Amino acid sequence: RRLFTFPFLGRGRMDVRMNQGHLLLAVTLIVCNSQLLVVANSWWSLAMNPIQRPEMYIIGAQPLCSQLTGLSQGQRKLCQLYQDHMVYIGEGAKTGIKECQYQFRQRRWNCSTVDNTSVFGRVMHIGSRETAFTYAISAAGVVNAVSRACREGELSTCGCSRAARPRDLPRDWLWGGCGDNVNYGYRFAREFVDAREREKNYPRGSAEHARTLMNLQNNEAGRM
Repeated sequence: RRLFTFPFLGRGRMDVRMNQGHLLLAVTLIVCNSQLLVVANSWWSLAMNPIQRPEMYIIGAQPLCSQLTGLSQGQRKLCQLYQDHMVYIGEGAKTGIKECQYQFRQRRWNCSTVDNTSVFGRVMHIGSRETAFTYAISAAGVVNAVSRACREGELSTCGCSRAARPRDLPRDWLWGGCGDNVNYGYRFAREFVDAREREKNYPRGSAEHARTLMNLQNNEAGRM
């Protein structure tokens, strides 16, 4: 699947009076800062701190989902329903970050992380090829981790893959045993990873709406 990026919309000229300049500057700074706060957190931060399994929490301890940073409202609800999945979402995010760093190891931006909940910092605000790949590889990591957790019997809502033998598989290949449940991993990763983007309600045709579509497309490319 192709990765997509959208160019930023150009800024038009505005003729303003001198006494309005400071007001315009103040409003611009407030808007920019508020946008940074909105996009600063990311579920990728689950890769930065190890997540304890739900059964390891003692009685009276703070619930797991309330301790996790970077989750959107929809992702937090999914966390409450599928707490046993969160460990593997963190592992999937970590796998995606490691693969990103490997692929970009010889480039000027080498997929380096920063010590906050944005994980990659302000570079993710740019609709670039690097950003597109990062979204895709992170989504792929979640599919991989959840699918294998199903095979290992670690999750209560899935088990081994029941996929039929592929028609194009050579006859000398044996088909059987307990396989990775890729179908379940794909469906769950789509619900969880895309939740943040689908919660946004930007006007159609705006730069923010285009960026949302870009992120969703790249998430799907990674899952495929």
